[in-house]
Amino acid sequence: MIQLLMSLPFKRSFLAMCLTFSLSASCFAESSDAQDTVLDTASLENQVPFEKIVGSAYSLKTGALLYRETHQRISDDRHEVEYSEPDGVVFGNKTLDFTHSRITPSFIQLNERNGERIEVEQENNALRVNYLENRSAEPKQDTLLLVPGMVVDAGFDAFVKQYWDTLTSGKEMDIEYLVPSKQSNFSFRVGLAECIAGTQAEATCFTLTPVSWFVRMAVDPIIVAYDPAEKTLLRFTGRANICDENGKYQSVDIQYRYF
Repeated sequence: MIQLLMSLPFKRSFLAMCLTFSLSASCFAESSDAQDTVLDTASLENQVPFEKIVGSAYSLKTGALLYRETHQRISDDRHEVEYSEPDGVVFGNKTLDFTHSRITPSFIQLNERNGERIEVEQENNALRVNYLENRSAEPKQDTLLLVPGMVVDAGFDAFVKQYWDTLTSGKEMDIEYLVPSKQSNFSFRVGLAECIAGTQAEATCFTLTPVSWFVRMAVDPIIVAYDPAEKTLLRFTGRANICDENGKYQSVDIQYRYF
């Protein structure tokens, strides 16, 4: 994962990982507010290498398997994600480009279920955002300036790893998370959280919560669990970053395996 808040004010995915990671696929400052900190865009050191990650997404309502996401490391700066139905039929894909930044990567995501397409490209200290909601919709396009604290899609995973010591000390940090469907960014607060039942013992958990009370009314917090030793994503609980055939974003519990 994540990939967050696809449409306000309705409760839809705003990470798109993502955070489902979206988050897990990335290679994946002494301030309580990341907006006051210029995020490092160089390659992060001491990351745990991987060749493949498989995330199984289960419905929070029924427990049924909804889809799988397979994250493949193509090179240091390029990762690919394949989305498949429970029967193995592939319905979507994403390509992440970390050439310019681990925290604000460029990416393209296509969902064949309904034709949704997201394209974010970083160039000249700006983000060019293209969004198509479905096959019958009109495409949207805009260019946004990069701002301090901005995080894009799977870049949240790199953000957590870069600021691990600050976050695990109990300090909260604010980020500006890009929402491609709105061609805009929204403020979210990241901090330590109590892990939900069933999470691996000794895991370290964080929550991602909208800063605005208005957005909080529309978006449930996301909770992610990490292995504290390896700093690898173990579990994501929140809105999916890819919709079903009806264009709906379901609440999911994604559990990850590393290969």
